[in-house]
Amino acid sequence: MKSTLLFVLSLWLVYSGCKSTPESAVIEDIASPPRVTEADQKYAGAFFALEGVWEGVFSVYEDSLGQTEGISQPQNLMEIDLAELNLRPLHMQETRLEYVSKNPYFQQVTIRDVHTDENGQKREVVSRGAYKVQDGKLWYALKKTDETLVYQGKRVRRNIVFWQRDSRDPLQIEYYAQMVEGDFYKIWGWGYYRNDDINLTPRVWFVGDYYKIQ
Repeated sequence: MKSTLLFVLSLWLVYSGCKSTPESAVIEDIASPPRVTEADQKYAGAFFALEGVWEGVFSVYEDSLGQTEGISQPQNLMEIDLAELNLRPLHMQETRLEYVSKNPYFQQVTIRDVHTDENGQKREVVSRGAYKVQDGKLWYALKKTDETLVYQGKRVRRNIVFWQRDSRDPLQIEYYAQMVEGDFYKIWGWGYYRNDDINLTPRVWFVGDYYKIQ
């Protein structure tokens, strides 16, 4: 009788462990759509506006005043005019983005960045990722050549999502807005990296302007 009870208990523990883990619990998985739950349904079609091929320019800037005592990690991106900031260009790259939806909750993306060095030589870097709705939340996972970035999203308007990632070792905090209006697609935001002080204003800002070609 005792052995039977132990066997039943072991089965229950295995079942409970499996039940508590979603079928696709790994957010970094960009190949397989996660299981759709009732909590996900409010976000059905959240990424459809991105469907297709886009081309444009991604630019990185640095605040020429450095980090100051102003607002740290600002969340009000809709109210910030980058033209009023003291930004100087650090880097610019041509970008091609291709979005393909597998279902209303899962969309894969291929990003081709073309970097041009000071001698005019071009180098293409390809990254792949996926937007997904999982466990009632918006996620974006991007696999680059040397790391995987994971962002959590918050939809603030029908066509605008704020994305954020927060990694402390090494320091990599990013926050940006993603807006799609017809055939125009824009992202803008800021980042804290390496030795930046997260209690001061952002040192790095970035902007991407893209137009739909297919």
